[in-house]
Amino acid sequence: MKLTKIMAGIAASAVAASALAVASFAVDAQGTPGQAGIAFSDGNWTCQYWFDGNEYATQETTAAITGDGQYTVSVDAFTTYTDEETGDDVTQPGATDIAFAAVQVVDGETLFPGMVITIDSIKFDGNEVALNGTPYTSSDDGVTTRVNLYNEWVSALPDDARTVDGLAADATPTAMSKSVGEWTKMEVTFTVSGAAGAAAPAAEEAAPVEETAAPAEEAAPAPATGDVAAVTDSTKGSPNTGIEDVAVVAGIALVAAGAVVVAKKRK
Repeated sequence: MKLTKIMAGIAASAVAASALAVASFAVDAQGTPGQAGIAFSDGNWTCQYWFDGNEYATQETTAAITGDGQYTVSVDAFTTYTDEETGDDVTQPGATDIAFAAVQVVDGETLFPGMVITIDSIKFDGNEVALNGTPYTSSDDGVTTRVNLYNEWVSALPDDARTVDGLAADATPTAMSKSVGEWTKMEVTFTVSGAAGAAAPAAEEAAPVEETAAPAEEAAPAPATGDVAAVTDSTKGSPNTGIEDVAVVAGIALVAAGAVVVAKKRK
């Protein structure tokens, strides 16, 4: 049997086994508070970005959420790896299909409690894809705001799931199809509502204190500090959005996908 067939078989077995893995591993969005972007993996688990503070070959274009309004985020997908035979770093442009995709806002639940994100369009290389349901807004950890575009690991809608008019009857974590073919750029345009003025208390605290201000013991306490500390506690439980399973699959399947890349480069 040729080496390429052996490596391909190992890769396929690893991907299948990953679906049975059980672990507790939360993917917490990290970055500038209010930063929105796309977390995703392509269908082969080779092109990825997870908002977890790690570096990926994928190039992101993010947006700073400042309140209600329309925003656009995008991702340029490509993969880098080292050719086993030559030792050279190789860049492989593009991706194929989707295994997971979501729009996330760092600290969105803290900065804009109750904010709702409505997906206006999802495009691959400029071509808009049709949705088969309504994406909903929720949170995986009580801190990061998320809208699942395709997340097949969600078995039931979380308690904090919401859409602009409450909770749409066709709300789903798999509003888009995972079969989108080959692509190089994914672009999502969305509208934020319910966030206007949510961050105002922090701005008021930053204002300089006048010389005639009342003594410290008479001043009204600032509510934002305690609230932020409580929400960002990493020991909080996560709603059942299935991201732990996604992370497990991503880790194991990435190894498997790497084996496929190596196999392709061998003769």
